[in-house]
Amino acid sequence: MGSGLSPELPRPIRVRRLAADGRLRVIYVGRLMRASPEALVVEAFWERPPLDLGYVRLEPQDRFVEYFFPGRWFVIYEIHHHRDDRLKGWYCDIVYPPRVSEEEIELRDLALDVFVTPAGEVRVLDEEEFEALRLSERDPSAYAAARSALRDLLGKVARREPPFHILL
Repeated sequence: MGSGLSPELPRPIRVRRLAADGRLRVIYVGRLMRASPEALVVEAFWERPPLDLGYVRLEPQDRFVEYFFPGRWFVIYEIHHHRDDRLKGWYCDIVYPPRVSEEEIELRDLALDVFVTPAGEVRVLDEEEFEALRLSERDPSAYAAARSALRDLLGKVARREPPFHILL
């Protein structure tokens, strides 16, 4: 398999999420469902207390189908309701390209996020938090890559590219 990962699927894989400064935010284990050079797909479940973000409520055992793209500056989390598996929406993070090994996927978050409802409504989130990172001064190439990733992600939504092809 071209991804360099073991072809035995599904199998457990650890996901480490770091803040932009490298501090650990959360570690969890999901199931690696698919792996190719273009994307890794992980299934995981919300194991934290309920979290109401205002535009979506995350609840224990909500199912996440997570899309990691080696070499790309974004990840996509497709969120399904824990009771009936209906789609709640997609939460997307702008991140440094994921680091992938046999045991782990590591993400370094850049604070800029997007939420897409099942009807296709798009919210760009945390622009102020992203700008507060001062990447435009500290790491101009990362700043440009993150802004480009946001445009790419919004384009995927507008074109209804997978996984957004199931928009209502």
